[in-house]
Amino acid sequence: MTMICLYGSPLSGNAHKVRMALAFLGLAYEEETVDAERRQGDAFRALNPMAQIPVYAEGDFVLRDSQAILAYLAARHRPGDWDGHTAEERGAIAVWLSHAANEIFNGPALLRAEKLFGWTIDRSRARAVAMRILPVVDAHLAARTWLVGDRLTIADIAASPYLALAPDGGIDLDDWPHIRDWTRRIAALPGFPAMPGWPATNEWVREAAQ
Repeated sequence: MTMICLYGSPLSGNAHKVRMALAFLGLAYEEETVDAERRQGDAFRALNPMAQIPVYAEGDFVLRDSQAILAYLAARHRPGDWDGHTAEERGAIAVWLSHAANEIFNGPALLRAEKLFGWTIDRSRARAVAMRILPVVDAHLAARTWLVGDRLTIADIAASPYLALAPDGGIDLDDWPHIRDWTRRIAALPGFPAMPGWPATNEWVREAAQ
């Protein structure tokens, strides 16, 4: 079987989306950390001319962009279940993939990047974007367990990391209890790969009790 290689970084929420999908699928893979300097080199740009992580490589097949990688993994390994059984579900999932790449990244993710990595951002704009998307997600989750349908889909995998990690950027998830509980449900799933800032739910409960 061809070995899967994930090019990423331990603190990247976008890389973690792919990490989660691979873990939930039970697929063996190797992960190669690619720092900011290496991303600008010719060897990495041959994999991704945008010089961004994550990159997924499986033999000669190379794919960039976390949302695209999730779509590929769903179509190959969990068709229908992860990417929609009906046209309506597929459309709804696409909405959340778009939110993950746009409002969630340009709001909560950028605020986190400023604090953790020293990115220069338009903070007021990032906060405004965050304050537009957070109430939408929280209200959507008020009466449902998952973003689309009655099960985990790539909508949840795409949208959850940077929302779970929003406290790193100064956002208190206790103000958004439905988002908070949803990210903890995901972190309670068998095989969930914890990352700094987003522990497995049993780890979070243990830490809170100390």
